[in-house]
Amino acid sequence: MANQEYAHPELGGVIRKILLTVSVIVLPCIQWSIFGWLHIVFPLLSFFMLSKYGLQVGRRLLLTAVAISFVVYIGLHSADLFIFSVALLFTGYILFKSTERHDTPALSGFKAFMVLAGCWFIVLNILSVEPGLSAYGQLLKALDEGIIETLKYYRQSSKFEAETLLMLETTLMQMRELVPVIMPAILASFVLFIIWFTMVVGNILVSQICGKAAWSNYRFWQLPDKLIWLVICMGVVVLIPHPLLRLLSINSLILLAIIYCFQGLAINVFFMNKWNVPLLLRSFIYVMIIFQSLGTLLLLVFGIADIWFDFRKLRISTEKTGE
Repeated sequence: MANQEYAHPELGGVIRKILLTVSVIVLPCIQWSIFGWLHIVFPLLSFFMLSKYGLQVGRRLLLTAVAISFVVYIGLHSADLFIFSVALLFTGYILFKSTERHDTPALSGFKAFMVLAGCWFIVLNILSVEPGLSAYGQLLKALDEGIIETLKYYRQSSKFEAETLLMLETTLMQMRELVPVIMPAILASFVLFIIWFTMVVGNILVSQICGKAAWSNYRFWQLPDKLIWLVICMGVVVLIPHPLLRLLSINSLILLAIIYCFQGLAINVFFMNKWNVPLLLRSFIYVMIIFQSLGTLLLLVFGIADIWFDFRKLRISTEKTGE
């Protein structure tokens, strides 16, 4: 994309785009309970603006919108939320720079993940409210208190039979033990989803609106084969009876499973397109696969099995092209 020609908006278009960008950035600050979901599109917003107008023009548009938004955030006493928003916008910039370097989708996603996760980690530690207790610690404490309160409610309620109450208590106690163990993976999975969403949707928008592809179509995306060795290593490490190593390996395996599910979904999209499955039926299949536990397991299995079976025959195509 580095050699592509970019659009040059007129003055009226510049003002409209700046105001629209400011609106998207500011709305979560004004009413987070309603517009908080807009944070997911922040990286997509900056990635698309830079991809369409180029680094020089796109950066000026974004910086102007960010400066105006900063004034609003300060006026509403939400400077901490503004820092999170800037981190998301910066992630879109990282993805754009990756496309200019012609990085693969896997490498681009890895860079963006490390940047966003790193920024949020730093911000969470800086914004710790209580001395000696990090924001992460506060989150775990709040979740634990919530589980305890729920458990008290069920115990005091007379609506449940003894067997049902016992099952609920067992489940909640297991959650209380499990949540602190996998919380790093839960938080990191949100980062993964935001990056994946930005790359997939951003690639479609740039291809259709700007007429230039940031990466190949999602159905052709493929993880590096060597990544499976990390899965194997983490599987071995989880057997080591060391608390810190087991914690690291369990969370790593969860994240790797999500990444391979993304590859499994790419395989599914590939064959949906190859077989010309009608859009309505295709949408139904996607929903069933994503929201059903069995479907998610199948995505994981196909994502990993693709390393050996090459379902889409991408390696054969690459070898022929290389010849």
